[in-house]
Amino acid sequence: MTRPVRQKLPLWRWDPFLLGVVLVGSLIGAVFERLDLPVVTAVALTVLLLIAGAAAVLLVLPLFVLALRRDGEGTLALGPGVTLVEGETDDVLPVVDGKRHQGSIEAALAHGVSPFTAVLVPRATAWLGRDYRVAVDIVIGSRVYRTGYLPREIDQRADAALAPLAEQGRYVTVPASILNQKRPYTLRVAVGPSIVGPTEHGPGQ
Repeated sequence: MTRPVRQKLPLWRWDPFLLGVVLVGSLIGAVFERLDLPVVTAVALTVLLLIAGAAAVLLVLPLFVLALRRDGEGTLALGPGVTLVEGETDDVLPVVDGKRHQGSIEAALAHGVSPFTAVLVPRATAWLGRDYRVAVDIVIGSRVYRTGYLPREIDQRADAALAPLAEQGRYVTVPASILNQKRPYTLRVAVGPSIVGPTEHGPGQ
């Protein structure tokens, strides 16, 4: 089976790129200041200031505009516009890349009890990553806790199936289990073929 091309966050919305634009703009501006060329320096500094300012605005704007958050971006926020729909549960898959979310998993354990329910969030991004991933967030009451992502082998197929639903405010939930009670935590989710298609590895691999 041909693997789907990995979808990436637009470069202009990627934090390291925007931060790089600000830093490079500042460095080039410092060079022009030292050269102190008549007219050229003033024009160059104005252009660089506009570019760096725009990059800085794009960098911080997602903190205030929900639609621009890089997780779908940002951990899913439950509310009136979000409907949770139960998904199929045929195959058990590992939740990967959970090392950065150990504190969040621990909080989920502290506030909830097994069996857990997880919501699959398409168009999510891992820390400093450009690839779109499918995040796995445990739902407890009105709170969600990021725990990791679906495996890379199937996440693009899952994203293609889940993204159209998410655009309508519909997010698929699946059973989740936390396999141990102390760090490092590992998780599993049960996901059906309508989301991930036929799996290419056995359960738990």
